[in-house]
Amino acid sequence: MPEPESERCPYPGAGPAAEGCPVPHGEGAPGWDLDAHLEAVRRARQAAPASHMDPERAEKMAVGAAEQRARQRGLDEIGSKFVEGLGKKLGYGHPLSDRTGLPQFTWTEAAERRLEEVPAFCRELTRWRVEWTALKKGLGTTITPEIMEIKYQMWGEVSHRIQERRQQELPWTDSALDRFARVPDFVKGQVLEAVEGNARQMGATRVDDEVVDQVIRRWSETGDFHEGLYGFR
Repeated sequence: MPEPESERCPYPGAGPAAEGCPVPHGEGAPGWDLDAHLEAVRRARQAAPASHMDPERAEKMAVGAAEQRARQRGLDEIGSKFVEGLGKKLGYGHPLSDRTGLPQFTWTEAAERRLEEVPAFCRELTRWRVEWTALKKGLGTTITPEIMEIKYQMWGEVSHRIQERRQQELPWTDSALDRFARVPDFVKGQVLEAVEGNARQMGATRVDDEVVDQVIRRWSETGDFHEGLYGFR
């Protein structure tokens, strides 16, 4: 009897995953070219300090983002060119992004405290976007609450426009919507639009607690918010 596909190592020529697959992979994930996997891991671990996470989490996030994007494109295998291209597409802060770590930022204690006010599921993205704004505007490499406010105001203008024109394409359950009641107003419009956009991509017909859990889990595992599609720029 042939071995189930999900139990086999995706690296060409390797045996079952249980025998020591050189390329870790998730269930239903595309295969990896070994050199591409090594490059993704190298990039992620090198960028981990600038992404404000430990190397293990950076590696998992990089692999998860690549596998998710490859699945969306219907790829059977992830190669080096795909990893290189993804590095140019992912936003600053992501451990696979070419931009991450140029330069290194430090955060004041007051800025860190203010960041804690942001819901945990989008806290990393908020950190990355604040740093990217500071870099683009030449505001220095020390993040203060005042620098955060510049980005928050930029987000707020967009968020308010989204909420004013927003017409839900998918129905939301009350409990799912209530989970975002404490999201700061300056970014709420973008968060709701991003959740709904990801839900549509997943094939959901409504946004309920289960869909919200899946979207947040995808964000946490991959760091890929699709900000270019659904806001959060």
